[in-house]
Amino acid sequence: MKPLLLILLVACAKPAGGPLAHTFDNTRIASIALDAKQAVAQAQQQHDLARQQHDKADESYRDSEIEQEVAEYQAARAVLVTQLVGTRLNDKPQTGSEIAALARRTAGAKVEFMRARRDWLRLLSSSTFYAVYATQAKLELERARLAQSNGLTPAGFDLASFQQQLDQRDRAARSAADETEKERQAAGAKLTAWNELEHAFIQTSGMKGPSESERAVNEWKQTIPVAMAPADGSVGAPTTPAPAAAGLPVKP
Repeated sequence: MKPLLLILLVACAKPAGGPLAHTFDNTRIASIALDAKQAVAQAQQQHDLARQQHDKADESYRDSEIEQEVAEYQAARAVLVTQLVGTRLNDKPQTGSEIAALARRTAGAKVEFMRARRDWLRLLSSSTFYAVYATQAKLELERARLAQSNGLTPAGFDLASFQQQLDQRDRAARSAADETEKERQAAGAKLTAWNELEHAFIQTSGMKGPSESERAVNEWKQTIPVAMAPADGSVGAPTTPAPAAAGLPVKP
């Protein structure tokens, strides 16, 4: 393979180390009674959950592009909105200027949050992919361990290689989850800034209606860690993406 082609393939490859090097043929343990496969069944459930979490995170990341663009569009029109509000309220020029400045800052803070949220979702999509491989490594280990205990392993079988694979993928998943959590906290700080500015805008303008950022804060609380796998091969827990809110409060 030419060096340039190799570089391109590596650059386009998914993270987390790619497909597992060691997998175990599930048909070898097909004859074992179901009640003896509890560890395998649990590992399978963990792997299925990890895939669901990754699919959800990946979808949220794709959707966040449109949500960010909407926020940027709203920020561009924030001055026009506040001019209309000033006309309705018959504000004095100085008060109208203050409202306009707060509106611009509030809209800008929302954009900053949406960008930070998208950065977090990008890492979440990646880290949950690491978790998929880590839980698969756990599943392959449990299959191999069960086969060995029942004398169903092929010649040259080495259980240690499956354990080493799990340890490696588990470390990678935990590291990716830690980086994702840092990005989530950074996005949370941006949300707090937006929330404070919007409250100031609402109070100054005299507008009434639901606080968009407050709703976003409540939704953000849903981004709590989701347990993935216990002990012996547990992986860093992903978080649940919170939906993004859109639009500014309007005067009824």
